[in-house]
Amino acid sequence: MSFLPGASGRLVVMSFRGWNDAADAASDTARHLVEEWGLELAGILTDEAFYDYTVMRPLTVRDEDGRPELVWPACSFYRGTVPGTALEALVIIGFEPNFRWQEFAGQLCGALSAEDRVVLLGALLADVPHVRPLPVSTTSEDAELVDDETVFASEYEGPSGITGVLSTMLLERAIPTVSQWVAVPAYAGASPSPKAVLALLSAFEDVTGLVVAQRALTEEARAWETGTDALVAEDEDLAEHVEALAGAMDASELPEASGEVIAREFERYLERRRRDGGK
Repeated sequence: MSFLPGASGRLVVMSFRGWNDAADAASDTARHLVEEWGLELAGILTDEAFYDYTVMRPLTVRDEDGRPELVWPACSFYRGTVPGTALEALVIIGFEPNFRWQEFAGQLCGALSAEDRVVLLGALLADVPHVRPLPVSTTSEDAELVDDETVFASEYEGPSGITGVLSTMLLERAIPTVSQWVAVPAYAGASPSPKAVLALLSAFEDVTGLVVAQRALTEEARAWETGTDALVAEDEDLAEHVEALAGAMDASELPEASGEVIAREFERYLERRRRDGGK
């Protein structure tokens, strides 16, 4: 699938820390895109009408001369062009607001058009084993985007985070949108979770057709898995739980990889080697 805009549109990626972002995996994925694509900070949406600073406190940081500066909860907008393409990208990384959700979401949606293509990133804690690939669901509220291979119809009902609100409001404005959620092991939900970031990036590549460099992340994910192995080994009950989760996943999800999937992964491998200078 190639979920990309035409010449007059932008590829828009959004993530929000908080309820929608277990282990900060969604925000870390968005930051990885900003760094790999070399996007520049183009604007900040910060308004105390949206945030409760007793819940989400500002941070005090210091510059090179030791002078204090305040960093307030906000949404940061990064713009630029995806390397090797003429594709304009907009990545929005922010905090889920505490107040005035309709106004907040309305401002974000109002900055977009039907020519854009939007990917909403999220992460949730789930009963999945860290020793297997972390599952990612890619869904859409827009029936025209559903192909039952890469993008599936959203069937969720229940409490919603800001990403769910945005998904519905973008549908109402006829702005094509997909949502991608990675499942993070509930027993290993601390940030960072590079394996979850890798899983989201892979799903992002599937839906957009873009290839994103991730060599350093691969090494970090191996180290994370090794460290989690060690922690699990110290708790017999947890080790049995992980083994049971892995067995259940193996029993339900092990059809052989299709030739199309293998070919796609090999093409990505070659493209990354080319970008890394053959390393």
